[in-house]
Amino acid sequence: MSFDFQALAELFAARSEWIGDGKTKTRIHDAVLEVDNPLSVPPLNPPPGVTWPEQLFPAALAACFITTMTTINEKMKLDIKSLAVTVKPVLAVDEDGGFKFEKMLVTIELTVAPGERRRAERLAELTHKYCLISKAIKGNVEEVVETVIREA
Repeated sequence: MSFDFQALAELFAARSEWIGDGKTKTRIHDAVLEVDNPLSVPPLNPPPGVTWPEQLFPAALAACFITTMTTINEKMKLDIKSLAVTVKPVLAVDEDGGFKFEKMLVTIELTVAPGERRRAERLAELTHKYCLISKAIKGNVEEVVETVIREA
């Protein structure tokens, strides 16, 4: 299989334009988000519609886990009844006094057909191994992955 990596770079590209204060208008493909500086709004109970870059990163990781898992499952053919991934970032102060992502707490909630638990565990392992975002942060941000599997 051959890929046009230049075309993929264009597809995956994001563009942000400053619109005042700490705000940007960020375009990802055909979606447009208003992204703010987390230090300019209250950290608890932010106003509706406020998105921060620090939220987009865990969201990308969660979505990557799901898309990777469903792609791998095209070959494994597990009977997935439901799938959800929650990513909670743990922030810390780095050696320069700024903030960094120290850990990503990843919880995979997967419901499969009875008797599929062992294969579902393998699917979760492969997902962690092959998720592009997970691979990109390897060695820089610790990932703690918990898989909750239900059979129904």
